Amino acid sequence: MNSLNAQVDLSNAAREAPSNEVLCRRLVIAKTHLDRMERDGTCKDLSALSSARVEFALASRALADALIAQEAVSEPDDY
Repeated sequence: MNSLNAQVDLSNAAREAPSNEVLCRRLVIAKTHLDRMERDGTCKDLSALSSARVEFALASRALADALIAQEAVSEPDDY
């Protein structure tokens, strides 16, 4: 795959991906939920706590991936 095709593929992926606003909202909700569960010392549901941690990690990764893709699309080709 040449660099032009790679750039077109990244542009298409950026258009099809959820907006950063949606991903930011997902991350905020996941962080708020996780913080609430961790502060609640009486939380005995370790499965729910683990699930909240996983969702926070997935939301963080999704936003980071979107930002990386956005940066790759906006950078000029050095070749």
